[in-house]
Amino acid sequence: MQFLGGVLALLLAGAGCTAGRAHSTPSGSLADATEARLERAGPGLRGPEREATLTDLEELARELEARLKEHPEDARLHGWLARTAFYLQREEKAFTEAERALALAPEQAESHYIKAFLLGGRNQVETALAHATRATELEPGQGRYWQLLGTLYLQLDKPVEARAALDKTLALEPRNAQALFVLGLLAMDQGRPDEALEAYEKASEYEPGFAMAHYNAGQLLQLKGEPAAALERFQKAADLEPGDWRTRAKLVQLHQALGNKEKRDAEREALLLLRQAGKVDKDYFVRDQFQEGGRNVMVVENFELEGDWAKRYEFQVYAPDQERPALVLSLGSYAYTNAFAREKDPDGPRMFHLDGYHPDGAHDTYGFFHGEPSYDETREMVVSILKGELKPMSTTKPSQK
Repeated sequence: MQFLGGVLALLLAGAGCTAGRAHSTPSGSLADATEARLERAGPGLRGPEREATLTDLEELARELEARLKEHPEDARLHGWLARTAFYLQREEKAFTEAERALALAPEQAESHYIKAFLLGGRNQVETALAHATRATELEPGQGRYWQLLGTLYLQLDKPVEARAALDKTLALEPRNAQALFVLGLLAMDQGRPDEALEAYEKASEYEPGFAMAHYNAGQLLQLKGEPAAALERFQKAADLEPGDWRTRAKLVQLHQALGNKEKRDAEREALLLLRQAGKVDKDYFVRDQFQEGGRNVMVVENFELEGDWAKRYEFQVYAPDQERPALVLSLGSYAYTNAFAREKDPDGPRMFHLDGYHPDGAHDTYGFFHGEPSYDETREMVVSILKGELKPMSTTKPSQK
């Protein structure tokens, strides 16, 4: 089981991420005001006040830098600046200030937490675990310290220790959405999807702005064959993060499953716009998922027709409980086919063809088309093939090549 550093990033903007109180020097109203601003930062970064919160954090960072010029040995100022940089996602600055704080005050729990968080994201998990453990020892009542400890144990593939730490988090903070989310990840890894769904649902209930909790709940509902419920979750995720292309792809799939073709096409257009804006890091997306004749079908759409063996759609057909496709049906537009067609009609439209590819190397051809068939036309033909209604016009066996 491997959990990417990106899972740790969920902790930064999630419930229970309010700032812990470090113990050191400045006192009185100035210290209280600084603590209050940092306490407000966590919730502020997750809600409609995000921009105002970022502006306040930028101002606080400047104030702390100015104070440190006068008091360079003040551990609490370094700790506050570490937390401020942490919220601003300035990792190097946060790490440096946390180290300075700990050099001056080794028992500053929050700085141990920040170092643990950042080291975990760098895959220095053993060192991160030591700092996270120390943070829980110094301030055992901070639920998010236990939450981070549990996530680090997951990175080390220690599910028993992870669950114990996460259970401790929830004992302290029953509505900690990130702890519930990570428990959902653990349940999925251990083959308990119903438990995972319950955890994701609770996480999104307790923190409605937690886009990944909505997304993961949608994934499981889609797998359970509940497209309407899945669509609701994915739509919430898309509303929260409209620039996330994977969520847009899910909306395309769910509108297809529910027969909402107009909305499906609108979401696909939104996805294409994200790609034009450079916000899609793949050359393809999963356009559709459905079942036919007891087989699972996953449809990949390539954004561009590129190369000599260009394919627009690949319908990957899986037998139950199989990880590799038993058949791939594709709508392609190969260079050699188009070269042959242009010899006869230089001004003719691009040629496409529907082919089937088998694991043993056999190749079926089901038809040629002048111009690109629509997705709906292609899907209808594929379903006819899977039902045994549309037969190949030619078949090539490996020995015949």
